[in-house]
Amino acid sequence: MAETFGWAGKLLRVDLSTGSITTEDSAKYQEYIGGMGMAYRIMYDEAPMDLDPYDEKALVIFGVGPLTGSGVPCSGRMNITFRSTWSKGHSIVDAHMGGHIGPQLKYAGYDGIVVTGISAKPVYLKIEDDKVSLEDASAVWGKGTFESNAWLIEQTGREFEAASIGPAGENLMDYSTLNTSFGNAGGAGVGAALGNKKLKGIVIRGTGTVKVADPKKVLELSSYMMGNLIGGNNNHNVPALPQSWAEFSAVSGKNRWSGAPGRVWGHTPDGEEIDAGEQPYNDINKIAYRCLKGVFDFGEVASNYIIKSGGCQSCPIRCYTQYEIDPLAEYDLPIHNSNTCMPVLYGNYAYPGVELKDFKYEGDAKMVINLAWSHAVDDMGLWDNYGNINRDLKWFLSLPREEAVGYIGEEEYDSLPWDWMHDGDPRWEVEIIRRLAMGEGKLSVIAKGTLAMMEAFGLPKEWLDRADGTNSNLMYCGFPNHHGPAEAWQTGMLYNMFYNRDCMIHEIVCETGSGAPYEVTKKVMEDFFGEGCYDKSKAYTPINENKVKLAIYCAADKNFHDSSTLCNWMWPMTQSPSKERDYHGDLDLQADFMTAVTGKTYTQDDLQEFGKKILHMLRVMTAISFKLNCDSANLRTEHDAITGWVFDKEPDFKPFEEGTTKLDREDMKKAMDMMYTELGWDVETGIPTAETLKAYGLEDMAKDLADRGII
Repeated sequence: MAETFGWAGKLLRVDLSTGSITTEDSAKYQEYIGGMGMAYRIMYDEAPMDLDPYDEKALVIFGVGPLTGSGVPCSGRMNITFRSTWSKGHSIVDAHMGGHIGPQLKYAGYDGIVVTGISAKPVYLKIEDDKVSLEDASAVWGKGTFESNAWLIEQTGREFEAASIGPAGENLMDYSTLNTSFGNAGGAGVGAALGNKKLKGIVIRGTGTVKVADPKKVLELSSYMMGNLIGGNNNHNVPALPQSWAEFSAVSGKNRWSGAPGRVWGHTPDGEEIDAGEQPYNDINKIAYRCLKGVFDFGEVASNYIIKSGGCQSCPIRCYTQYEIDPLAEYDLPIHNSNTCMPVLYGNYAYPGVELKDFKYEGDAKMVINLAWSHAVDDMGLWDNYGNINRDLKWFLSLPREEAVGYIGEEEYDSLPWDWMHDGDPRWEVEIIRRLAMGEGKLSVIAKGTLAMMEAFGLPKEWLDRADGTNSNLMYCGFPNHHGPAEAWQTGMLYNMFYNRDCMIHEIVCETGSGAPYEVTKKVMEDFFGEGCYDKSKAYTPINENKVKLAIYCAADKNFHDSSTLCNWMWPMTQSPSKERDYHGDLDLQADFMTAVTGKTYTQDDLQEFGKKILHMLRVMTAISFKLNCDSANLRTEHDAITGWVFDKEPDFKPFEEGTTKLDREDMKKAMDMMYTELGWDVETGIPTAETLKAYGLEDMAKDLADRGII
């Protein structure tokens, strides 16, 4: 193998049916960067969309890119690619996982793992550098992820990183995850994909290194980034509360740079509070105090329960707040929790109409309930689908008894411990989660996805058009809004159309939620992306060319992040907390890091073109999937169709009036026309043209679409 920088140079292949474990040179995939891009090429070449997602030959591909393990800040990510069993079309989806396991894979000498086959018994994959084996996992089949991960480490050693699936994945519940013990999780149904293969988990220990072409330059760029560009969580560039060094603080006092003087870690092991204090943007030793995510989520009361902040390898932000929730001990529930995103937000949805009572401190009711939910879903390996499971559950639990029993029957309805719900008892949500994860009863169809629930309950397609507060589906594909039009106008609606799960794009919410004054952020965004690209909250303007280009930029940039593998919650460095820089970030920095790490010359334009190539590849596979599973060769009408509530909500407002985030139907039709044209996709079908695919070196895909009668 020729020496490479950034890339490990090897790909690990595991066939669970035969027990075969082999390696191959991964150099041919470097043109796809790694992670997502590499996986899409392998998926298209080796696991055609004609395969059932649960077929023995179906693939699950773990991938890391050249930046993971290199020391580049905020690069501790891993991408997992497989076929969806729950979203419309059953096409390609990706799970995204932070923590330390991705870098360990690189240190062990691999750019990815391609898993195929189905094991005859539960197994786990053990990787220790070039020693790779499949080991018996029968002892923890049926166990939760916390017990399973602890057992995996007991079998291998504390130097290993472990991740496992829970009962939800084992029972092929489509809303399922792969979890570490720290709260890092890959979702999108990867738990079921692995459960079908009887692969309980993975343990990895790598003792190697990632070779870097120009270590001095990486250090120089890292110092520049740390001292001038990086903000708080989601790269918010203004502190939530006033600090003496800062020109601005968030008007509402709420954003993800939540650390401030007087905000503390109040539940430290030695009993001494740790005050976050001030964090001047150029004091790199205090960056880890910026993200007090618990306070962002739950307010000042969270400080009473915070032990410390943790995070992923190579990231200074430490967005994983770690808690000790003492009141849960009274219910014989675990008191430790660590999570940074959706599982901590919507557990209270399981208590519709109930006024939750405080447990230990004034205002802690929602926090205690939500963290009990978070621990339980992590343990069961249950995925929230960006809150869809919570919204669907809230909808059902809000129904009158006579309507609800029509869906699940009287016996099951009456078996639910309703007294616990009305009392605000956290054991209620834990029991609901257990039933969902175990596939127990008709109610558990909620854990198979919104579309499966609608089919089982006989709900019409129009159910997804309702604007009743329990619906967040922007399209009819079974996945919800993720930083869509309410935060990013037409641009947010457009980039939500590209994927087969929630889009996981944060490029704009990092700005709209940053706390900086609108005029400041608008100047930054327009200097980078053109006049008119950036709207004020609830004061939208009609579509224009720069909004469309920004939507494509966001998707292409996200695709690069999931391939390289950088954290899309933090990258790109669009804004800066530095007044001296006029709050402008540096969009070229990620290309500079790629050059320094790999020794190959990259520009930001190169990364954008790469991201678009991945977008075209995904669109081709989505088109094939929809042709096979929906009997349609028109993604514009089948995949990208927008639900009615996006246009019909807030009936007292007209689109573009100040005070609303609703969109206009004719304006969005024009926006879609413009987007398809800009990408080189057929305007009528939303599918890449043969000319576009050939221009990106995807002639084989163009021929495939033509042979199938799709183009």
